Amino acid sequence: MESGRRTLRAGDRPGTRRVGALVLALAAAGSFGACRRAAPVAERKAADPDLVAQSPATADASGYPFRPGERRAVEEFLKANRDLRLAVDSDRRSSESDDDLPKLYGVYHPYFLRGDINDDGILDFVLAFVRRDSDRDAPWFSIVVFNGTEGSGFSAGTFLERDVSLADGDLSVDRDSIVITPNLDDEDSTRRYRWDPLRRSYVFVRDAADDDDGAVASQT
Repeated sequence: MESGRRTLRAGDRPGTRRVGALVLALAAAGSFGACRRAAPVAERKAADPDLVAQSPATADASGYPFRPGERRAVEEFLKANRDLRLAVDSDRRSSESDDDLPKLYGVYHPYFLRGDINDDGILDFVLAFVRRDSDRDAPWFSIVVFNGTEGSGFSAGTFLERDVSLADGDLSVDRDSIVITPNLDDEDSTRRYRWDPLRRSYVFVRDAADDDDGAVASQT
C-alpha cells in the first residue's frame, strides 16, 4: 500500500552514511587547517605593532579627516600609483620637538595639510605617501599636492618630491609656500615649493625671500 512505503533518504542508501561522514571529516580538517594557517598571522600582528603599521593605508583607514572630494582624489591617486600607500602619523619617528607640536597645531598630522596654496581662492591639500616596499625603519616618502577645482573637486595629484626621507620631519604651509622639513631638529634641512602662475607648476625656491628665477619646476 502507498501508506506503507517508506521514502528512501540519501542517508539510508548503502554506503552513503560512511561516504557522508568521510566528506564531513575532510571538510572539518580543511577548516581546521585554514584556521591553523590564519592564526600565526593574527598572533604576529598582536606581537609586532610594526607589522600593523606597515599594512597598506587606505583613505578610510588612514585616520585623516578627509572630506568627500579629498577622499575621491586620494582613492583615484592610489589606483594609479599602486606602489604607494598613504603615509600615516605612525610613520613618523618621535623627536625632541614633539612636545611643542600639539601646542602649536592643536590637531597635528605630519603628512597631511590643507591650504589655498596656489592662491586661487579654492582650498588645496598636500599629502605624503610611502613606497610599499620601504623598510619600516627607513621609509621612502613622496609628497603630492592636490589642487582644488570648481565644485569641490580636485585635480590629479602633482608630485613635488619622490623617494625622500621624511620620517623625522613633516609638511607645513608658510604663506604661499609648501614647506617640507625632513628633520624637525634641523631647520636647515627645510625645502620650499611655490606655485608659479606663469609656468602653471610648483617651483622649488631656495629661500622664502628668493624670487623664482632659476627655480626648478616640480614633477607631475
